Amino acid sequence: MTGQLLGQRDALLAANEQIDRRRRFNEAVLSGVSTGVIGIDDEASIMLINRSALELLQLDEIQILNKPLMEVVPELDECIGELLENDGDRLPERQIEIARGGRLRTINVRITTEQSTRREHGFVVTLDDITDLVSAQRNSAWADVARRIAHEIKNPLTPIQLSAERIRRRYGKRIEEDRQVFDQCIDTIVRQVGDIGQMVDEFSSFARMRKPNKSSGDLREAVRDAAFMQSVANPDISVTADVPDTPVKAVFDARLIGQALTNVVKNATEAVSAREGEDAPKGTVEVRLSGEGPDQSGRIVIDVIDNGVGLPEQNRSRLLEPYMTTREKGTGLGLAIVRKILEDHGGGIELLDAPKDDPSDTGTLVRLTLAAKAEIELEPEQQQEAATAHGT
Repeated sequence: MTGQLLGQRDALLAANEQIDRRRRFNEAVLSGVSTGVIGIDDEASIMLINRSALELLQLDEIQILNKPLMEVVPELDECIGELLENDGDRLPERQIEIARGGRLRTINVRITTEQSTRREHGFVVTLDDITDLVSAQRNSAWADVARRIAHEIKNPLTPIQLSAERIRRRYGKRIEEDRQVFDQCIDTIVRQVGDIGQMVDEFSSFARMRKPNKSSGDLREAVRDAAFMQSVANPDISVTADVPDTPVKAVFDARLIGQALTNVVKNATEAVSAREGEDAPKGTVEVRLSGEGPDQSGRIVIDVIDNGVGLPEQNRSRLLEPYMTTREKGTGLGLAIVRKILEDHGGGIELLDAPKDDPSDTGTLVRLTLAAKAEIELEPEQQQEAATAHGT
């Protein structure tokens, strides 16, 4: 009997050790995967949540355990409600949108049931952040649309403009009545053709974004140039550049980064000009280049701050997608192009509220980031020359 008890004890210890190893393995897997995982009981109360889900939903684990998931994440209310109504027979899978940290994210939600012989069992909710995937699909689709639009519209523009100018030269002197109306009509045609041409150029720029030709340089010059150009174009607005005294070295395409900065600063001046009311303070736009160079994420930060009309809270991040704009005559491509440029430089763009001294203050802070260190991408001919120089 003693031997039997010892054998059972050893078997229990071995089983316990195996369970403990599996627990540690499961914890390691859950903490390492990028997918958010939430374990809930049969009443939808949170029993387990991994690190990715906490970061995605910006939650504190201590404060949410044993609380109803629908209360903690209201966006899942419909999914969980449908699950509970059907006693777990139908497990919904769908996409939802959640807003956290000023950014709208697209989440793919799956719910699976625990394999248990008990009557009471729980469920596992997985959350996949597919925001970038959806954005890439939209960008690809819009790029194809832009390419087709540019091709179809650009061809007739030049003949229209040339015909209008020829009509003015040929028949302008013969018009004796309503000459002013005649000139206005011709000017309107030429001006509108020019506007359409500019729109087509933006379509082409978005559809055919060239690969950056990077080289080492000082970002301070690009910041100063963008601020100076807009200060000349908008003398009534104070456009300033705040840059460090020491060079801020980075590897970047000077033309593309200049284009991105110019676009963002121009948007800021337009937001300032759109303010209404005679008692509005003097319009200001400040372009700040991070004095310490890279931030904690290893990126260089450029902030463009204005005291203009500001941006809407709802769906703000959608303004970075193609053809999304708050301006009456905007094409919605400017910020999409800026985003693509910065992503090609290992960074990104954020749309935030400007710092406020008073609750009634308005304004926008556009944060541009790019990698502090990046490799210079060589063309095939340059790669061959470099290999030859190193004797390879």
